[in-house]
Amino acid sequence: MKLTLYIIACTVLFIIIPINPNLVIYSESKSNDPSFINSMEEDITGDGIREYIILEGYLLSENSNYYTDVWVDIQSSFAQQWKISFPGGYHPKLELLDITHDGTVDLIYESAVKENGRHFNYQLYTLKNGKVQQIELPKNKYVRGEFIDDFKISIQISPNEKVILEDVSSKKSFYIKNQIYEDTGKLLKKQQLTIFPISQMEPILISKSKGYGLKTIQEVRGIHDKDLLGEIVTLWYYKENDWIKLKTDWKSTAK
Repeated sequence: MKLTLYIIACTVLFIIIPINPNLVIYSESKSNDPSFINSMEEDITGDGIREYIILEGYLLSENSNYYTDVWVDIQSSFAQQWKISFPGGYHPKLELLDITHDGTVDLIYESAVKENGRHFNYQLYTLKNGKVQQIELPKNKYVRGEFIDDFKISIQISPNEKVILEDVSSKKSFYIKNQIYEDTGKLLKKQQLTIFPISQMEPILISKSKGYGLKTIQEVRGIHDKDLLGEIVTLWYYKENDWIKLKTDWKSTAK
């Protein structure tokens, strides 16, 4: 009797409770597939056998060129696998060069911060002997700059190097308007320059015997981001687990 009443109640409920046509039942679905960026084959472990290298990432959307995540999958002939994650960005790419001069090529990653910008993300890795190791990139640890009298700026790249003086009188009306200088060129207030971190990096062949180094570009700006005054261009060489500064130049862009 109880079983009969239970069956009747379930039947009634099924009849009187209509299905909502707007109700959407979600099922777990596979996320969007990663986008293939590039692939290459090269011996990056130093064992004499080439590894297969695939650079992939997730695009922000179908209509975007920005990658939210980027990584490289590396497979060897001995069923070994490695995966390295990189910062997202635009136009990600890998270069394979022996920057550390240990006889094995390294992985140099680059992606643009903005689609048509001048600033980039970089990372450097070595997989020698099958061990993933990130190599710290070079940087100028000491750079100082400020406005001085007579519509000039002074820049010192290291404590032991000569101070660089640059004439910015071509922009004097701009600085007078912004109350940095008087009409006579006298500085109204102490004003430091903005020294940006390294924004561009390029492998450069030093010589056949020495191999590759890195050229870096570091922007120097005045009173705001649009006030570009010049660039510090430095040539580096990796030796004994450290970066040696071979040459530094100041390139003026003040107009």
